[in-house]
Amino acid sequence: MTDRPRYDGSLLLLDRYPGLRARVAWTPIGDWPTPILRADGFANAVGTSSFYIKREDLSHAECGGNKTRGLEFLIGRAQELGAECLVTFSSAGSHHIAKTAWHARQFGIDCVAVFVDQPRAEYVRRNMAAALACGARYVPANRLTVIPKTAYSYIRECLRRRQSSVRRAPPPTRRVCFVAPGGTSRRSMLGHVNAAFELKAQVDAGELPPPDYIFVVLGSLGTAAGLVLGLKLAGLSSRVVGVTVSYPWYATRGRLARFARRVNRWMHAMDASVPDAEVTRSDFIVLNDALGEGYALFTERGAALARLMFETQGLKMDGTYTAKALDGMMKFVERRRIHDSTHLFWHTYFEFPPIELPADSVPAAVRRYFETPGQPWLPSGDAAEP
Repeated sequence: MTDRPRYDGSLLLLDRYPGLRARVAWTPIGDWPTPILRADGFANAVGTSSFYIKREDLSHAECGGNKTRGLEFLIGRAQELGAECLVTFSSAGSHHIAKTAWHARQFGIDCVAVFVDQPRAEYVRRNMAAALACGARYVPANRLTVIPKTAYSYIRECLRRRQSSVRRAPPPTRRVCFVAPGGTSRRSMLGHVNAAFELKAQVDAGELPPPDYIFVVLGSLGTAAGLVLGLKLAGLSSRVVGVTVSYPWYATRGRLARFARRVNRWMHAMDASVPDAEVTRSDFIVLNDALGEGYALFTERGAALARLMFETQGLKMDGTYTAKALDGMMKFVERRRIHDSTHLFWHTYFEFPPIELPADSVPAAVRRYFETPGQPWLPSGDAAEP
């Protein structure tokens, strides 16, 4: 890794399109640019000749990961509206919930998270502990009730925070803001549009050659959709390959293209100098062959590759997202016999340190995630993730 310049006071995207700076709220949170790692150890082990890693885990020293990029815009908007609380929903161990709760707390903003069950794991406990330590409130739901419970939680928070003073003209504020699952919205995806400009600057600076392929996780789709749009605007011809880790019916090329076009139109509405990037479904490659038995269920090959990454490069991965993305990448490389191409892996996993919460501070709704063992990380039965 090389010494990296700090982009203080702005983002490359906002410098390119000043109209966005004037009209879109943004709060600096992350440490940009995230560094590029030339992963020769892993490359030699798997037989690839040019392999790099974008260290999104280093986007923030205490709470990193790819969610930081979108949260700069989401929290910026919440501050602009005078919000006191963010309401969102996702799975129990969601990185999105944990990172949103942590960063929102730094700005004095509460977080309410409606969640559905998922398989237990060590990273799930760490994420939940970090969010609970920041005062997040977890509301249990299931697949049928998650949307109505989220709506109820939003309304409840709005009513709870209403001023009891004499009725008057409403101020231009919104005390409660809804954040979409995964934090994926046209506003938050600007963070990954900017990431493409950041990558282009790193290529121009000689930190890596232009990647032939960029491999990313496909969860709520914001990372991949924003990157593809940003690459077109920045002038990089790299192909984005998304590895499905959630639901194949959701992670489609058509939906990715619609997300990217929606952001492109919104950017143009904010700044007429933003060109039409003409994103189509053919701009995306989607892989569904690394999911295994389902969302958040670890796979043997993913675990083995994650262990190899840890042994060769010292990078930790989680079994739900990054390990499966690495597995999908290697299957793609092996199937197409493109070992000599330049590959860039978008490493999004940030591991919170263990947090010991007093037993009486763990709500009953989430206690089972702390009291029962998580699924083993390796086929050998070792329950400790690397």
